[in-house]
Amino acid sequence: MSQQYSQQLLPECLENILSNLSETKDLYSCLMVNRFWCTVVIPYLWKYPFNIAGTSKERCNMITRTYLSCISEDSRKKLINVGINMSEFPRKPLFDYISYLQSLTIDQNTFDLVPLIFRLKNIKISSKTELQQKIQTMSANDKWIFELQKQSVEQELSKVLLRGCTKLHSLELYKCDFLSNFLKILSSSQQNNRSSSLYNNNNLLLLSSSSSSSSSSFSSSTSSSSSSSNSSNPLFYTLKEFSCGSLSDDKPTYDLLTIMTKNCKFINSIKIYDIISLKLGKVMASLVSSQNYLTCIELNYSNFYNFTTYEQIFQSLFDDQYNQIQLPPHLQKLYQSKKSSSSSINKKKNNLPPSLNRLKLTKTNLNNIQKHTLDYMIKKCNRLHTLELNNCVSINSLTPLQHSLTKLNNLKVICYEQDLNFITEFFQISNINLKNIYLGWKSNSLPQINSPSQLLFSNAFNPISTNSSYNMEESFKRIQILTNHCTQVENLYLETIFPNELLLIFKSLVHLQKLSVTFNEQSNWDEHMEELGENIPKELQWIEIRNKKKLPFNVKGLKGFLEKVKGVNEDLELGFQNSQHSYLNVIKEYDFKINNYDFNW
Repeated sequence: MSQQYSQQLLPECLENILSNLSETKDLYSCLMVNRFWCTVVIPYLWKYPFNIAGTSKERCNMITRTYLSCISEDSRKKLINVGINMSEFPRKPLFDYISYLQSLTIDQNTFDLVPLIFRLKNIKISSKTELQQKIQTMSANDKWIFELQKQSVEQELSKVLLRGCTKLHSLELYKCDFLSNFLKILSSSQQNNRSSSLYNNNNLLLLSSSSSSSSSSFSSSTSSSSSSSNSSNPLFYTLKEFSCGSLSDDKPTYDLLTIMTKNCKFINSIKIYDIISLKLGKVMASLVSSQNYLTCIELNYSNFYNFTTYEQIFQSLFDDQYNQIQLPPHLQKLYQSKKSSSSSINKKKNNLPPSLNRLKLTKTNLNNIQKHTLDYMIKKCNRLHTLELNNCVSINSLTPLQHSLTKLNNLKVICYEQDLNFITEFFQISNINLKNIYLGWKSNSLPQINSPSQLLFSNAFNPISTNSSYNMEESFKRIQILTNHCTQVENLYLETIFPNELLLIFKSLVHLQKLSVTFNEQSNWDEHMEELGENIPKELQWIEIRNKKKLPFNVKGLKGFLEKVKGVNEDLELGFQNSQHSYLNVIKEYDFKINNYDFNW
């Protein structure tokens, strides 16, 4: 009966239902039910294959092998000619898997083709160590053949992926061997295939869109696409999210970003990691400025660098000069001016600044930020909802920006104690809508930017040290300003805190729902525990005490706290990272639930 009802629904309706599932692993069982369920589930599973695969190299290799089965007959012959065994790949797969692709991730994990080459040569490899030994013991001639085979597979696989890039919603590119070949194929295809049937109206990289339904096979979708009346889209035209990191400063990379600048107009989110080349910075600025609906930009460094490269990107948000990019000579002929009514409309849209609502900077030295860049940021950030400054240096340089952040909801800052003046002023100025605050800081001195050994922070942010440099008076003043001005805060993360500061938070922030703190270990908390319990906010759902080794209160103090809390907020959950049984037994005795999850909003 259920099968009859399910088949009364259109595949599109079922796909919308399935897309709301929190877990996708159960969908694989649907593949074996019948043809109908298989054709419904396959398109959904192959929209975001790399998201489902995660970090599993085995699953990523399975995806790669599946896409390799979609290569053309000519590509198949080329691989056979270089010694690749293609017998395990069907000549006509049941589905055109690449036509469903909406999210593509290219990095060393997703496209590590070395194990695949050994598999295609019928050489069994049982471990990573054995793989390395095989490569190291190869003769010079065998290595040459192996590299030729690897390059051939990368090239043919790249052609398949490019065919599926017209429907992409998300693209992530990080430096790896495969990406180099992928970009070379992309760049060379623009020069050698201008007259190919894959291009229409002299527009760059217009690929024929697939018109196959979710229940059609690969052979039927091939025939239908040739007769499709649907208009073709440029490569990356539907892209909404773009992330890239450590890209090579070379011509193929520059060509890719130039192509995206011309074709992509609807990107919502751009995340950039470790782009230190000024040339790439400028073309990235062109990409940023050409977006009509950009809402999020993240600029991240692994090490500390000056702000010079990212100056170009910030300027691009407002300066029209970046919209007038100069194409490289080998690409200029591919673009022809369009005489359509939509051109004037698009031009007007491009003149409007995108509505940025999220800005994130990581490990950036802001000391040398220029005034004109600050002016651009001030104009751009007047509707900003989220600001994240992670391990940045000299954030006090952003003080002029504060007055424009009146609509900010979320603030996350991890900084040095020397930069906390920025936070204090921020609480007084940009406080109206602030609901989520994550504030962490280091009390040690600023890093020496010219010393490579001191560039990186550890992944786990170290708690503030209890040395003499920590000013208790300044700390209480900061908390006082926070509680006086940011009265709507719901989620709060702070570093080391003192009893009088926590009491002030409990009394003032009545809407607080989540709180994560580290108790100062030099203070006597026992005499304050009952008063803290009496004043705990009624809306508080979860409080985390991050002290792991030593707790600055005894079991009796904890009992007094929980007994008072019981009469005010009996539904409170605790985040408790100390594992001493005497404390855990007390929590269990008062019937409070322990939930140790990462603080987030």
